[in-house]
Amino acid sequence: MTHSRRIIGCIAIIAFIFLFFVPLFADGGFFYDIEIIGNSAESPNQRAIIIHDGIRETLILQVKYSGTADNFAWIVPVPRQPEANGITTTSDSIFQILHEYTQPRVYIRSEEYGSGGTMKGLDSYENVVLEQGVTIWEMLQVGPYDVTVLSGISSQALIDWLNTNGYSYSDDAESIIDFYIQKEWFFVASKVNVQENLSKSSSSYQSGLPALKISFYTDQPVFPLRISEISSASENEIELYVAAPHRMICDSYRTVTMDRDEVEEKMVAQKAERNEGFLSGMACFFSRILDPAETQLVYDYEVIFRDQITLDDRPTFAIEWAGRTKAYDPVQYPDRGGFNGYFNGYFPPDTRFWITRLRTILSPDDMQADVTFVPDPDGDESVSLRIFPDQEQEHWNPWSASLLIWPGFFVIPFITFKRIRKKYWREWVIGLLLFLII
Repeated sequence: MTHSRRIIGCIAIIAFIFLFFVPLFADGGFFYDIEIIGNSAESPNQRAIIIHDGIRETLILQVKYSGTADNFAWIVPVPRQPEANGITTTSDSIFQILHEYTQPRVYIRSEEYGSGGTMKGLDSYENVVLEQGVTIWEMLQVGPYDVTVLSGISSQALIDWLNTNGYSYSDDAESIIDFYIQKEWFFVASKVNVQENLSKSSSSYQSGLPALKISFYTDQPVFPLRISEISSASENEIELYVAAPHRMICDSYRTVTMDRDEVEEKMVAQKAERNEGFLSGMACFFSRILDPAETQLVYDYEVIFRDQITLDDRPTFAIEWAGRTKAYDPVQYPDRGGFNGYFNGYFPPDTRFWITRLRTILSPDDMQADVTFVPDPDGDESVSLRIFPDQEQEHWNPWSASLLIWPGFFVIPFITFKRIRKKYWREWVIGLLLFLII
């Protein structure tokens, strides 16, 4: 046998070895495949960003609406009158960025955002209109929305005004509207201006209605949830992001923190249950070819999530992510800081603040209070659901073993047989080097 044939033979043997074991490399040792788990970016019925610097709140609400644009009506109660020029529109792309950044992930071992609305109408709080028990503080156009800021002396007076102006609120909403009137809150009522802003008579969330941004002064950050009871579905997913000097928890609802170790432990248990009776070794490779679904890595994180928020039959928000980011001077560094500089200008430059992601699933009966927030009494601690399941607990990985076993096919004959060592030492060196390189 010539040297060239021997070299070709060595390469062929190595290629044969890797034919069986390279497909298993994604399970094994040096890289990570990332599987995003949890809810989808489109699933929440309500999504909001609450930015609070200690005295002032900016509430950013994402619109999710399907139906004709002329039927669109949206009422947002706020504890204080929105500040001058404090109601604008903004791109809702920040919600997608936040969702993707904070979304739980399984690392499988395998070795101007803010486009301000055009402010028209009344620019001064001195222009107040009294109308049958209702005070109209501002009327303005913000992007595609006609917005009215109002308050009322009674729930019936406010409902009458809403119905007269096309908002269609029944008397069943009286107790909820009265809940806010008793607290002397203001109402931001919005409708789509079909004639001036839309070329079609129908619009939906998917067609790009911008998010609504409302700024007002308040000592305690709040998300007005109670009013959602009026028109909510039987099951509502709510996803909130709170940007504040500290990690935040809900003051008005039970709050739990998704524990990374506990989630990982339950996921490993889930996977072990699925892999019961699963053939290991070389059969693992063949089963992947015949039935890839058998080895597909799917984790029921949402099952674990729902177990946590329904643990004691109380409405519960779960913290899925909490972390610090930095504010920069918005003029000098417009695109720096967390999330492409979106939060620059809300906090003093060069200060750090926290973003906390909270999520829940509620029925209308669960919405008996607004969501108020306070600093976590347990202190500021990062929360990140980055799961690294130990796959060796799930099934034996032939690739891991091959790193130790297959070199033996080169070493043992070379040490044991003098004739082989003398005659084929060049091929042995070339083969071993090729193996290590590959």
